Amino acid sequence: MNKLRIVVTGFIGLYPTGGVTWDYIQYPLGLKLLGHDVYYIEDTLQFPKYQKEGRQWNDATDSIEYLATVMNDFGLNDRWAYRDVATGNCYGLSINKVLEICRTADVFINVSASAFLREEYLSIPKRVLIDSDPMFTQIEYLQQKELNAGKSPYKMDFLVENHNYLFTFGENLGQVDCRVPSCGFHWHVTRQPVCLDHWQPAPLVESKSFTTVMNWSVSPDLVFGGTTWGQKNSEFERILGIPSRFPGLSFALMVSNMPLGKKDEVRNAGWHILDPLSAITTSADYKAFLASSAAEFSVAKQTYVKGNTGWFSCRSACYLALGKPVVTQETGWSKYLPSGEGLFAFYNFDSAAAAVAQVKERPAFHAKKARALAKEFFDSNKILSKLLEEINRSQTQKSTGDAFGLKAFDPQYT
Repeated sequence: MNKLRIVVTGFIGLYPTGGVTWDYIQYPLGLKLLGHDVYYIEDTLQFPKYQKEGRQWNDATDSIEYLATVMNDFGLNDRWAYRDVATGNCYGLSINKVLEICRTADVFINVSASAFLREEYLSIPKRVLIDSDPMFTQIEYLQQKELNAGKSPYKMDFLVENHNYLFTFGENLGQVDCRVPSCGFHWHVTRQPVCLDHWQPAPLVESKSFTTVMNWSVSPDLVFGGTTWGQKNSEFERILGIPSRFPGLSFALMVSNMPLGKKDEVRNAGWHILDPLSAITTSADYKAFLASSAAEFSVAKQTYVKGNTGWFSCRSACYLALGKPVVTQETGWSKYLPSGEGLFAFYNFDSAAAAVAQVKERPAFHAKKARALAKEFFDSNKILSKLLEEINRSQTQKSTGDAFGLKAFDPQYT
């Protein structure tokens, strides 16, 4: 493929934490490794979420400094811009350089619908939306269409309709056993790219700790199609008692937004609770935490599970790349990724416990299988090459499937 000029968006500065950094940096980094002329432009039209004590509420200094450090660490120090909503200033690259890049760009990759769609982005001929939140994205789209509030660049319906290539982490979308409505579009499926050179296998550790990094609940439950669509907190209750089944193991949550009263309940059930905002503030911290684990054990958001979306976690892909086995909740992903060696799907408490027992019994075997799965299914070279090949040969088309209704299929949910 010819060398392309590509603009990538994301939330690295808005959420300056190690895990979020890895979610987004592997797009520009992976495209650079493929030989493309890539730029990261963060333009969310949102005020900063995290600031040091003493900052004004709209002061983006910490976000800008964090982003500059990240880009320097990954060799992208002259290839980023942060457009600050409070001041109107552009940091990193000058605004004139950003406009010139957009005028000459071939591809715009809007990861997680993170970018405010200005005219300069809409002028880029190939505009790709990466839906990293399947079912949430489609519910928001349909609810805004129903409101009939008119087109606005702030709204999800405007965002979706102004990209000519739609990709989703919902790998099961469009299948008869998936409840996600198509919204009238054809969705290509994709996965999180993992730059494997940056995730070398970690040695087996003495630690017997099964860990994860998670948000307890980032927003209230949605109501759609006569039912509620929730977050991870709704699913965690199903496996709360897992530590009591394995007294020789440790189970740790690096968790944000958990209410104080709930922390006491979870600790009493045998879990260790850690604070990601103080413990994994950099990409290196995040990688070190994953590498120090024996394996990952995690639930998924209830919405991914109920929708049978086929979603698979970016974080879990990174555990696999380190050679860390993963035990994670079924969302339909096991139709597309093998479960049973290095990676395990669970449906309920008993299947979760059975998977943990298998990892505990053969840690070295499952560690080797985990790394092999990452190489086969999440290698950034493969994921990003396939994405670019697909947009080179196809266009977004209206779907012939169930465009706007919630499908009646109810996945195994016991």
